[in-house]
Amino acid sequence: MAVSADNQVVLTGCGWVTPFAAGSIAEVLTAACPSRGLSRRAGTRTTASTESREPPSDLGFRAVPDEWVNDYPDFARELKLDKGAWMTAAALVHACRNASLQIESLDAARVGLALGCGLAGQLGMIDFACEVREQSSRFVSPIHFPQTVGNYIAGALSRGFKIRGPNVTLATGGASGLDAIVEACGFITAGGADVAFAGGTERLSKPLAGSLAGPGEVLSEGSCLFVLERSGHATARNAPPLASVTRWGHLGERTMAVRPNDATGKGEAGGSPILSVAGCRYLGAILIEHWIGRCLGASGPAAVAAAIGAAQQREVPLINASEVTSVSTGRITVGELSTAEGPIPALIIADADGAHRTTLEITIPASG
Repeated sequence: MAVSADNQVVLTGCGWVTPFAAGSIAEVLTAACPSRGLSRRAGTRTTASTESREPPSDLGFRAVPDEWVNDYPDFARELKLDKGAWMTAAALVHACRNASLQIESLDAARVGLALGCGLAGQLGMIDFACEVREQSSRFVSPIHFPQTVGNYIAGALSRGFKIRGPNVTLATGGASGLDAIVEACGFITAGGADVAFAGGTERLSKPLAGSLAGPGEVLSEGSCLFVLERSGHATARNAPPLASVTRWGHLGERTMAVRPNDATGKGEAGGSPILSVAGCRYLGAILIEHWIGRCLGASGPAAVAAAIGAAQQREVPLINASEVTSVSTGRITVGELSTAEGPIPALIIADADGAHRTTLEITIPASG
């Protein structure tokens, strides 16, 4: 289907909630790279230190602090009662702030929501079953039953923010969040929405994290959401895009993704959610999970945020980095991007545990 220029998709805002910081791309990456110092701005929460990357021994995973919910006093009670819901709602609020978007001013029927949740509400099911076993079905909290449904968080957000357009939840493992962004692009290009919130989220418990983590693997809670808009809608409100979507789709089962493993751009076959970039050799090595941990639903959107942050000349964490020109162990500086002419192309690929690979191609305005 041909897409008119007015219906093309642009990303105008991003909100990110991680175990270390919550806010925009710039704010979260600033907190992630201690050499830049920590940021503490209105509406943004960061931990006192980002030096330790190890999870608390009593949890076994990196958790978003529960008390952060107090930073969002305007949340509806339903959102505050579920950690996954409030983390995702916080990401949505930061995305709106980043996009200078007043959600209440929009036509609710023209606003969509696509959410990736790799565990599809399994923690809600476990909590419900445990409560029934411990105190019988007569005394189970009424909210715990709807929390067993895989699309509970998306439903809670639609009620809390009066989102009345297309609403979908996707559970495709590590590709969940990127699949949600692709689905939201479809909402917009098909004419079903002018604005869509899309990305991924994940919350964990100690038993669940213990059963999911592989050898040497650290899981994380978190959420990363983007504001996607029809280009004509963004232009009408003078919203500058963080990036423009040029193409999206799925790779065939036999297609092998390539992950650059050093600053030369030479790659190795890779199956985990990756970020690869055409035409920009340094940007191709970024994998934001290096510091956020493995967050199933939010991995793909986090990689998109990392690409945009790097193009904005933010210091961005790396995986498998080595001491070479312009690259330091554990993070990358992208000063060379200041000389880029025209938009910087990026290709983000997420792998759903071998089932399928989702791709998103974007162009990012060059900084400076």
